[in-house]
Formats: sequence, structure tokens, C-alpha cells
Amino acid sequence: MTLLLAPMEGLLDYTLRDILTRVGGIDRCVTEFIRVTGTLLPDRAFLRTMPELRNGGCTPAGVPVRAQLMGSDPVCLAENAAKLAALGPAGIDLNFGCPAKVVNRHGGGAALLVDPPLLHSIVSAVRHAVPAAMPVSAKMR
Repeated sequence: MTLLLAPMEGLLDYTLRDILTRVGGIDRCVTEFIRVTGTLLPDRAFLRTMPELRNGGCTPAGVPVRAQLMGSDPVCLAENAAKLAALGPAGIDLNFGCPAKVVNRHGGGAALLVDPPLLHSIVSAVRHAVPAAMPVSAKMR
């Protein structure tokens, strides 16, 4: 059995990932979402949410961490995923599960579940933008 420490905005940040992975029993983590809205983000935006990028994409205890992206533009998500992949996360996770009204109002998170063609476009674009060996996963409810 694999135990994944799933993301939760405002709770599961770097500090808590560090503490919980030091305790042990966790096989993989996913960051809180990194919002992608029409621009190529600077490295510091990725590093702020995922300081583990400075440690080979792992927590200090050695547990791999995937970076989570949230947005609704396939091209912009793919460009940011490619840039992020170059920084070395253990994988890319796409947020298709956030239930927050403010997120859904802008077409992100769980709002994407009502548009399967757009979901397919996003997954396809991101998958093609990152190295074939890099895992791409999705959070959904």
C-alpha cells in the first residue's frame, strides 16, 4: 500500500510535510496548488510553494514531492509545467478537485469536471510538455 499525503490549501505546507514525513509512513506528498493564470510564473513562485525543489524534489526525510498546478488554460499550464519540471519535482499533479467557489467561478478546480474535452486538452498538453519519465497525476473528487 502506498500512502500519499494529499494537499490541502492553508494546511499542508512545507513545514507540515517536513514534520509528517520525518515521523514516517508516508510514501509521497503533493504540494498545495500553484495557481496558473495566463502567465509564465517565475521560479520563485514554484519555490515558495515547494521549497523541496532545492532538495531534489524531496522532503528533508527523503520523501518525493509532486507539485500541484491549478488553472484552466491548457497552453499556459503546459508552459508552466515544463518550466517547473526543469526545477526537479518528483512529478506534476493537476488540480481538478478544489471545491472553493472562488476557484470554480474562474473555471479552475472541480469546475473543470463538467468539461471533459477541456480536461483532456489540459492533461494532454501537460503530459507532452514534461519529460516522459515524469509522473503526471490529478486530484479530483
